[in-house]
Amino acid sequence: MASLHSDSVSKSYNQRWLVGCGLVGILFFFGIAFGLLTLVQRDRESARYPGATAVANHSNYSNFPRSYNWDDTFRTDDGFHAVYQWYSVTFDMGAESRANGSCILLETDNQTFLVKRFMTVTICGAPSGQLVFVDRTTRFR
Repeated sequence: MASLHSDSVSKSYNQRWLVGCGLVGILFFFGIAFGLLTLVQRDRESARYPGATAVANHSNYSNFPRSYNWDDTFRTDDGFHAVYQWYSVTFDMGAESRANGSCILLETDNQTFLVKRFMTVTICGAPSGQLVFVDRTTRFR
């Protein structure tokens, strides 16, 4: 009889241990997922010119997780040169690639470990400030 009682206590203890490990695993999973979502959102926001207003955005995750693409448009009242300089310095875009009328196109790509990022920024002078079109593609190798 004593071994039957001992087996049920042991089984109850094992079930509690299993439930506890499962809860810790679930919390760990959601913590990692939340952390990754926060990291991705911060990465996307890093392309926004300081103080600029979002006009439009589009995401393309058709090749996710291997590749994803973000297209964002911002409006700012800051001068053309200030916007150009901020993007050029912040993303190491160097001299402009092409100029067309009142627009200028900046391009860059960089690779960090297994991540390759392509980025183009088009800055256009508009009657009420500057329009900034940002296209970022990230690919995982």
